[in-house]
Amino acid sequence: MQTLRDALVWVYWHPFKRLVQALPPQTARALARLLGRLMGRVPNARLAGMAEAARFVPGVPDDPAVRLSLARAALVEFCQTDLEVLLFPTLTPARTAALVGIEGREHLDAALAGGRGVMLAFGHYGANQMIMAAIGHAGYRMCQLSAPATVLNEKLPEARSAAVRRTRELRWAHEQTLPVSHIDVFGSLKAAFTCLRGGHVLGVAVDGGGGEKQAVVPFLGRTASFPLGPMLLAGKTGCAVVPCFMERAPNGRLTLRIEPALPLAVAGEGGLAPEQAATANTAAVAARLSAAIIAHPSRYLYFLAFRLHMAACGHDAFFVDAGA
Repeated sequence: MQTLRDALVWVYWHPFKRLVQALPPQTARALARLLGRLMGRVPNARLAGMAEAARFVPGVPDDPAVRLSLARAALVEFCQTDLEVLLFPTLTPARTAALVGIEGREHLDAALAGGRGVMLAFGHYGANQMIMAAIGHAGYRMCQLSAPATVLNEKLPEARSAAVRRTRELRWAHEQTLPVSHIDVFGSLKAAFTCLRGGHVLGVAVDGGGGEKQAVVPFLGRTASFPLGPMLLAGKTGCAVVPCFMERAPNGRLTLRIEPALPLAVAGEGGLAPEQAATANTAAVAARLSAAIIAHPSRYLYFLAFRLHMAACGHDAFFVDAGA
């Protein structure tokens, strides 16, 4: 079984990648949707994990058939998102504009006009990595807090084989072709301060694991642990915090939906300490993300299943209340 998995990894990252890059993007996405539907008809651990994760989304009926249907939709979403990573090195401003539309760009421009930079806050919801392509190829100077594959391979030693570890390295190489400057989330944040103080865009996934300080905030009808660092950084720089979401239409086309800047709690106002203000602002971002997930659960099930699996393996818990 391991040998077969390793062979499939090689096929995916070599001959299949070349095929995908040669196809028109709409054809490649249609192929990804077909693969997702086929995989959804075969019992597998990924499908089962996402069906189980659906239990944690408010409004999803306690019905195995409904949860399985959502997991199958999530698998189709995952296949399209994963295939788009293969396209990263081929993206240009024109090709990216054909793949991704931007809605609410005026909110980003208004926030940048404040002169203190913008923290573009998003979760692992939908094709979140395409945010980097959409913003960078639209002409904005963007930095991205990222977790390099080399660090993930050290932190996740349970990777099943050298081929799986190599997959992370190949993904990272593709991510580095995007028009952003990557900042190691596990290293010094000096470059993040420089980015914001220069009046540029800093992309941050607010629901990632790790971080020295955590905030326990309401999320999906429970309480969850979110990193406090992003909102502490926002408080120190005075940047605007702008939520955004990458939405996918049934035909595969993406739209980056940018919301107005959040009204932020400010340390010192009303006697708030810096960590109290950062916790309130983290809760505000988590509430936006939670609402998007409840509206479209399938766009988050892959990441939610991953976090629940990692917690079961002894890594940082996501939900902190009983039963999660």
